[in-house]
Amino acid sequence: MTLSRRKLLGAALALPVLAACGNEAASASDRKKVRLTYGAISVPKTRGVFEQTLKDQGIDVEWVGPFPNHAPTLQAVATNTADFSFGGSSTPADQALLSGNKLVYVAWASSKPRTSSIIVLPNSGIKSVKDLAGKNVAVNKAGLGEFLLVAALEKYGVPRDSVTFTYLNPPDAAPAFGSGKVDAWSIWSGPLELAEVQYGAQRIFEDGKELDKQIDFSSYLVREDYAKKEGDTIRKVIAAYKTEQDWANANPAEAQKIGNAVSKYPQAVVDKLVAANVQVTWSLINDDGIAQLQAGADWLSEHKVLSDKIKIADHAVKL
Repeated sequence: MTLSRRKLLGAALALPVLAACGNEAASASDRKKVRLTYGAISVPKTRGVFEQTLKDQGIDVEWVGPFPNHAPTLQAVATNTADFSFGGSSTPADQALLSGNKLVYVAWASSKPRTSSIIVLPNSGIKSVKDLAGKNVAVNKAGLGEFLLVAALEKYGVPRDSVTFTYLNPPDAAPAFGSGKVDAWSIWSGPLELAEVQYGAQRIFEDGKELDKQIDFSSYLVREDYAKKEGDTIRKVIAAYKTEQDWANANPAEAQKIGNAVSKYPQAVVDKLVAANVQVTWSLINDDGIAQLQAGADWLSEHKVLSDKIKIADHAVKL
């Protein structure tokens, strides 16, 4: 079955928004409602343009959340309390599919630079990945954090069983890291920069600088039955997300200002995020997306981050 897929943050975005519907509002009986998950920071939700764009095309948005990371949004979609996951990591998405959830990829994104990192406290005595032997590291299970730690240990020849993987989602990992209850933290942008400002955290491994290819991708998934019935709605939603991301790529300072109305990060964190100028490129699922997601999934299954092998084409919809 080949059916058709960026951060937000996380945790979101299209070909120029379709104007086929013009400015005519659909009649009440013809209107659609779409339930979209969102994270602690959501420029599409906060800015308001995204929601109005869909409203003008006869689609009313209901926001479901906030969620700390991608895995619980996948569960919300699988249990029919939401329609779209929120543009998060493909690693937990693959694991959700392997666990039997009837979901499909409809959009995917690549990011440059890739800033997800393993960080340590300045007084930890840990100066490199090799120093992680005998230590415990906070990661999100079957997620970006776990993948990055596995990749780092392999690159520097550190036995995997010499490191304790402490499975925590960001809301619990942050205080554990700050208080020294874990020795290191494998984490993505946002919480990463906040830890640098709050705790003086230092990066000892950074995805884009250490790995020669992207393994984990941003992704949107919907239920299989929804994809079969709502192809037009999916295209319009992803188009609106992509347009929003294109705006954020071109206006990083304004996008961070809008996001910070929710996150309320210290200005030093916002400055770091703006300076990073991460550019995210979204697309509906296509042959390139399937190939890149498959290459990433193959690496993840080979390295036992995923519980088994997966064929992405069987869980992807081209629209």
